[in-house]
Amino acid sequence: MQQVIDAGKESNEPFEKCTQDDCPIFSYTSGTTGDSKGVKLTHKSILSSAQTMQPYLIVDREDAFISYLPYPHVFEQVLTMFGAINGCKIGYYQGDPAKLTEDCALLRPALFPSVPRLFNRIYSKIKQRLDST
Repeated sequence: MQQVIDAGKESNEPFEKCTQDDCPIFSYTSGTTGDSKGVKLTHKSILSSAQTMQPYLIVDREDAFISYLPYPHVFEQVLTMFGAINGCKIGYYQGDPAKLTEDCALLRPALFPSVPRLFNRIYSKIKQRLDST
Protein backbone atom coordinates (compact mmCIF):
# COMPACT_ATOMS: atom_id res chain seq x y z
CA MET A 1 0.00 0.00 0.00
CA GLN A 2 2.86 2.34 0.78
CA GLN A 3 4.13 1.96 -2.81
CA VAL A 4 0.74 3.09 -4.10
CA ILE A 5 0.72 6.11 -1.77
CA ASP A 6 4.27 7.05 -2.78
CA ALA A 7 3.46 6.70 -6.48
CA GLY A 8 0.50 9.03 -5.99
CA LYS A 9 2.69 11.63 -4.30
CA GLU A 10 5.20 11.48 -7.17
CA SER A 11 2.55 11.84 -9.86
CA ASN A 12 2.23 15.15 -11.69
CA GLU A 13 -1.30 14.33 -12.78
CA PRO A 14 -3.80 16.87 -11.46
CA PHE A 15 -6.57 15.51 -9.26
CA GLU A 16 -9.89 15.58 -11.05
CA LYS A 17 -12.89 16.04 -8.82
CA CYS A 18 -15.65 13.59 -9.65
CA THR A 19 -19.18 14.67 -10.38
CA GLN A 20 -22.49 13.07 -9.52
CA ASP A 21 -22.81 11.88 -13.12
CA ASP A 22 -19.45 10.08 -13.22
CA CYS A 23 -19.68 6.32 -13.52
CA PRO A 24 -17.39 4.50 -11.07
CA ILE A 25 -18.75 1.02 -11.80
CA PHE A 26 -20.73 -1.12 -14.19
CA SER A 27 -23.26 -3.61 -12.89
CA TYR A 28 -23.73 -6.78 -14.90
CA THR A 29 -26.70 -9.08 -14.84
CA SER A 30 -26.03 -12.76 -14.33
CA GLY A 31 -27.66 -13.71 -17.60
CA THR A 32 -29.94 -16.28 -15.95
CA THR A 33 -32.94 -14.93 -17.85
CA GLY A 34 -31.15 -14.05 -21.07
CA ASP A 35 -27.96 -12.41 -22.26
CA SER A 36 -25.89 -10.60 -19.64
CA LYS A 37 -26.24 -6.85 -19.73
CA GLY A 38 -24.05 -4.07 -18.36
CA VAL A 39 -25.52 -0.97 -16.73
CA LYS A 40 -23.61 2.18 -15.83
CA LEU A 41 -24.01 3.15 -12.18
CA THR A 42 -23.32 6.80 -11.47
CA HIS A 43 -22.34 8.22 -8.11
CA LYS A 44 -25.76 9.88 -7.98
CA SER A 45 -27.66 6.65 -8.68
CA ILE A 46 -25.80 4.68 -6.00
CA LEU A 47 -26.11 7.47 -3.43
CA SER A 48 -29.80 8.13 -4.09
CA SER A 49 -30.58 4.41 -3.86
CA ALA A 50 -28.79 4.21 -0.52
CA GLN A 51 -30.64 7.25 0.76
CA THR A 52 -34.02 5.71 -0.07
CA MET A 53 -33.26 2.99 2.52
CA GLN A 54 -32.85 5.55 5.32
CA PRO A 55 -36.47 5.60 6.57
CA TYR A 56 -36.70 1.80 6.61
CA LEU A 57 -33.43 0.73 8.22
CA ILE A 58 -32.53 2.36 11.50
CA VAL A 59 -28.87 1.72 12.32
CA ASP A 60 -26.07 3.33 14.26
CA ARG A 61 -22.27 3.11 14.42
CA GLU A 62 -22.40 0.01 16.63
CA ASP A 63 -24.42 -1.95 14.07
CA ALA A 64 -22.88 -4.13 11.39
CA PHE A 65 -23.94 -5.92 8.26
CA ILE A 66 -22.28 -8.75 6.40
CA SER A 67 -20.97 -8.26 2.90
CA TYR A 68 -20.96 -11.46 0.88
CA LEU A 69 -22.49 -10.53 -2.47
CA PRO A 70 -20.10 -9.95 -5.38
CA TYR A 71 -18.90 -6.34 -5.22
CA PRO A 72 -20.16 -5.44 -8.72
CA HIS A 73 -23.69 -6.51 -7.66
CA VAL A 74 -25.83 -3.35 -7.62
CA PHE A 75 -27.38 -4.30 -4.26
CA GLU A 76 -23.90 -4.69 -2.74
CA GLN A 77 -22.93 -1.24 -4.06
CA VAL A 78 -26.00 0.33 -2.47
CA LEU A 79 -25.44 -1.49 0.84
CA THR A 80 -21.81 -0.39 0.98
CA MET A 81 -22.86 3.22 0.39
CA PHE A 82 -25.64 2.88 2.99
CA GLY A 83 -23.09 1.60 5.50
CA ALA A 84 -20.72 4.46 4.72
CA ILE A 85 -23.47 7.08 5.09
CA ASN A 86 -24.52 5.67 8.46
CA GLY A 87 -21.09 4.76 9.78
CA CYS A 88 -21.99 1.07 10.10
CA LYS A 89 -19.44 -1.66 10.45
CA ILE A 90 -19.13 -3.82 7.36
CA GLY A 91 -17.93 -7.37 7.87
CA TYR A 92 -16.65 -9.26 4.85
CA TYR A 93 -17.26 -12.99 4.68
CA GLN A 94 -14.39 -15.44 4.30
CA GLY A 95 -15.22 -16.08 0.66
CA ASP A 96 -16.76 -19.48 1.28
CA PRO A 97 -20.58 -19.51 1.17
CA ALA A 98 -20.57 -22.67 3.29
CA LYS A 99 -18.99 -20.63 6.11
CA LEU A 100 -21.48 -17.75 5.93
CA THR A 101 -23.26 -18.85 9.12
CA GLU A 102 -19.87 -19.03 10.88
CA ASP A 103 -19.06 -15.52 9.68
CA CYS A 104 -22.42 -14.24 10.93
CA ALA A 105 -21.86 -15.87 14.32
CA LEU A 106 -18.59 -13.92 14.67
CA LEU A 107 -19.85 -10.61 13.29
CA ARG A 108 -23.36 -10.72 14.79
CA PRO A 109 -24.77 -8.44 12.08
CA ALA A 110 -27.78 -6.24 12.78
CA LEU A 111 -28.62 -6.55 9.09
CA PHE A 112 -28.50 -9.58 6.86
CA PRO A 113 -29.15 -8.18 3.40
CA SER A 114 -29.71 -10.84 0.83
CA VAL A 115 -31.14 -11.73 -2.53
CA PRO A 116 -34.07 -14.03 -3.31
CA ARG A 117 -31.80 -16.81 -4.56
CA LEU A 118 -30.20 -17.29 -1.12
CA PHE A 119 -33.52 -17.05 0.74
CA ASN A 120 -34.94 -19.69 -1.60
CA ARG A 121 -32.00 -22.00 -0.84
CA ILE A 122 -32.43 -21.50 2.91
CA TYR A 123 -36.16 -22.16 2.62
CA SER A 124 -35.55 -25.34 0.60
CA LYS A 125 -33.10 -26.71 3.18
CA ILE A 126 -35.46 -26.00 6.08
CA LYS A 127 -38.41 -27.51 4.22
CA GLN A 128 -36.37 -30.58 3.29
CA ARG A 129 -35.44 -31.16 6.93
CA LEU A 130 -39.02 -30.69 8.09
CA ASP A 131 -40.36 -33.06 5.42
CA SER A 132 -37.86 -35.76 6.39
CA THR A 133 -39.00 -35.85 10.04
